[in-house]
Amino acid sequence: MLKNVLPFLLSTSGLESGAEDVQAFSLHTLLEIIKKSSGNTLRPFIPDLVERVLGLLSSLEPQAVNYIYLNADKYNLTEQKIDDMRLSSIRSSPLMESIERCLDLLDDATMAALQPRLESAMKSAVGLPSKVGCSRVLVSLSTRRNILFKPYADSFLRLIEKQVQDRNDTVASSYAAAAGYVARTASDKQVLHLAAFAQKLYFESEGARDTAVPRRCVAAGEIMHAVSKHASDRFGALAADLIPFVFVGKHDDDATVKELFQETWDDNVGGSRAVSLYLEEIIQLAVQHLDSPLWVVKHTSAKAIADATTAVAGLGMDDKAAGILWPALDKALSGKTWEGKEVVLEAFVRFVEAGRSYWETRSQVAQSTEKVSCKVLLFFRWVCVV
Repeated sequence: MLKNVLPFLLSTSGLESGAEDVQAFSLHTLLEIIKKSSGNTLRPFIPDLVERVLGLLSSLEPQAVNYIYLNADKYNLTEQKIDDMRLSSIRSSPLMESIERCLDLLDDATMAALQPRLESAMKSAVGLPSKVGCSRVLVSLSTRRNILFKPYADSFLRLIEKQVQDRNDTVASSYAAAAGYVARTASDKQVLHLAAFAQKLYFESEGARDTAVPRRCVAAGEIMHAVSKHASDRFGALAADLIPFVFVGKHDDDATVKELFQETWDDNVGGSRAVSLYLEEIIQLAVQHLDSPLWVVKHTSAKAIADATTAVAGLGMDDKAAGILWPALDKALSGKTWEGKEVVLEAFVRFVEAGRSYWETRSQVAQSTEKVSCKVLLFFRWVCVV
């Protein structure tokens, strides 16, 4: 019966009909079938049903939503507030409930058949409800059906990398959160690939830096925060590869980006001692981007080096730490003056105080510190005059 009934309900004579009454009756019938059918009966149709119902989330959304979206100013609403309301309605939608019911009935064979259909739905989704719905399916699979989902986690995590660059902030944030859940069952290699992708978004987001809120940089912060929050054991196991980027990112000039990285840092480390533990990796990443063509990235990297120097100096700087910090600090001090650079100069003062045994026994470093000290004095004198 279902072989004949389901295609009819999903056709232009059913849910795709232009008549609202026909759509409503077909939708009610479909939901009742999904709700009341036994697992053995419904299971062969689940892959197709999930894909089609995800598409229906957008096509069956009331037209009034589009009108309000286009006339948000008239109703004293912002696009973000409207999207938040749409997101809330999706979570409580009977369509999402029917999808959840289908996911509960999955077995190994059905999951294998569902993978390409779900990937197709993610790639072809055009409306916010369908896109957010796809991200919620990934969350459900990662949490409720994680054993079945584990063999496919890597491929979906790769696909998420494209979705987090969506122009809609709500969609991008939903997929970033989904990345954190999917990372629970993904391989170490793929989680590290995701982290490398987040770094690329952050450090190479030239176009995004011209906007009020750098969307790609926010996406990078959301990805790291989501992995930290929803896959904390994986984050801890790969901390040496993830923490340095988080430390650098928390020095960003943009408040939204900075907050995301700062929360991730606070949730996973114990303050200055963590800086000392991952010092070499932090400095290596920061120095790598001191030559960036983007001024924001250069400044962020320089401030990260300054903060690392101050943190290590407060704990007591040995010769090894000083040897790691000095070349980076020297490079951060060079170049033009920019607003906020005084933190780098202050860090230099702390380095001279805490690393005395290092630079006094190395004539070349001692000469360099003398020259820089003169520049620091001149700079502070200039600041006082101004």
